[in-house]
Formats: sequence, C-alpha cells, structure tokens
Amino acid sequence: MRHLDYTEQENWRQPDDTAYQSPIDIATQSVQPQKTGQLEISFQDKVQYDDREIGEQFLVHGQLRLDNQIWELERFHFHDGAEHLVNGQRHDVETHFVFQHEDQTLVLASFGDVSANVTTGAVQNIYDNQVNSATLMRLLPDDHSYFHYVGSLTTPPLRHDIQWLVLTEPVAISSEDKAVLHDHYPDNYRDIQAINERTITYYNDKN
Repeated sequence: MRHLDYTEQENWRQPDDTAYQSPIDIATQSVQPQKTGQLEISFQDKVQYDDREIGEQFLVHGQLRLDNQIWELERFHFHDGAEHLVNGQRHDVETHFVFQHEDQTLVLASFGDVSANVTTGAVQNIYDNQVNSATLMRLLPDDHSYFHYVGSLTTPPLRHDIQWLVLTEPVAISSEDKAVLHDHYPDNYRDIQAINERTITYYNDKN
C-alpha cells in the first residue's frame, strides 16, 4: 500500500483548528508538576496486522487505567525517529498506543533508543509475528513517569483534543529493531509544532 508521504507534510489536509497540534518539543524546565495520575497498563496476546495509508498498524486489545478511568486500546504503531523531542533531542524510535474512552482519544507514547546490550528486540518479534503480552510490555519502560498535554493526531486528519501521555524514560531496542522500522517506513515523523502556550505537566511515577 502507498503510505503517507512525510516529505509532503506541507500539503497534508489541515484541520480547521491548527493551534494545538502534535508533536511538540518538550522543555523539561517549563513543565508543571502533576500530583496524581498513576498508570496501569495491560495487553492481551493476540495482535492483528493492518496496513493503512497512515502506516502499518497493529490491532490489539488492552487497557490503560488512569485516575480510575479505563481507556481501551485499539492499536499501536511505530515511528522511525521519535516524533516528540525532549529538550531538542530526538530518540531513535517512538511507539504510539492509541486508546479510546467513549468519544475521547488518548495516545501513550514510548521512546526507544538502540542499545548494544539488546540482541533480540520486541519490534523484530512483532514483525515476525512472534507476539504475546510480554513482548508488548517490552515496548514500555518500567518507570511510568510521563509528560501530559493536549494536542492532536500526528497524521491526517490531524484531529485535535487528543490527550497525550509521553513516557519520559526510553526503552532499549536492538539495532535490528531500528533497521526493521527504517526498512518498512523510513523517517515517518511529523515536523515539530508550536506549543502556543499550552501547559505541559509531569507525573513522577517514583513518588
């Protein structure tokens, strides 16, 4: 399938409201502390591959519990090169888990960086269809500290009012993981968008 062309981002169909778009560059010195917001995340074993114009999606059931509200996982996908920056720095990979609660959408973002200590990575296993819930948990850090802000989808229709939780700690991935993503859909990250005085909060999972 022909995928969305990231070299033609300026020609993507734009939403009516472009003030609060994603991704953004998160400046850690500007974030506000958030006292509550512990995450509980679970996955089921079965994963279904679905190739779409916006890129390869992996359909899977799971749940995220946040402040006694349960969000249902619909799908996840990868970005070769992180979409969000932290203090101007880009991680090697960003995984997006897309959750729904009624008509609301929440995206949990997890960074990944190549490590020589990882020989067989979770990404490679997923593309090889060797997946279970334990494999998916390897895409998330043990530390569930995160940044929170309200933004948009990062692919058309670029819908806004999306709740973003960006996990602060990257997971270690293998060089083969990075190569698999680059082979399938290279450099599929959207340009950084203006923050426009949005509030970004930080929840420390260690407290």
